[in-house]
Amino acid sequence: WGVEWTGRIAYFTMGLPIILLFVFLGKAVSLEGSEEGIEQYIGIWDMSVLTKQGEVWSVAASQIFFSIGLTFGILTAYGSHCKRDEPAVLNTCVVAFSNSLFSFIAGFAVFAALGHLAYLEGTEVTKLPYAGFGLVFGTWPVVFNNLPGGIHWVRLILFNLFLLGIDSAFAFLE
Repeated sequence: WGVEWTGRIAYFTMGLPIILLFVFLGKAVSLEGSEEGIEQYIGIWDMSVLTKQGEVWSVAASQIFFSIGLTFGILTAYGSHCKRDEPAVLNTCVVAFSNSLFSFIAGFAVFAALGHLAYLEGTEVTKLPYAGFGLVFGTWPVVFNNLPGGIHWVRLILFNLFLLGIDSAFAFLE
């Protein structure tokens, strides 16, 4: 198949999840209670955490390395397919910025869903027992399943995650 085919398939496996992210974001922020989740995500600033808890920096750096796939050599593999005169520094900055931007946007969607889930359960967002993978697999399916046509929303979420997994598999195969 080669790079040409996987590149074409990647347009779909990355393009559709980006569109779906904005659909999920729009749906999540329109739900009752979503503003409390967004308030927990971005509305409370405690900058002292950055100076008093040093492990925050380590966790953040680990997340970026994992998210970009830097430690797996994926960017090196992709870079080997670029033309020699490509602006490598610019490409690197675009990839890093885009990755962080979409992670930031996805945070809004997840925390808006958490706010709605807290509203449904009659509790505070901070008291919900979700962390790690539970943020996606525990909140979005539960929240979207309660909507009209809920099972179709859940299928769309799982299809979205499947596409992202396929895209990651292409990256590992490179």
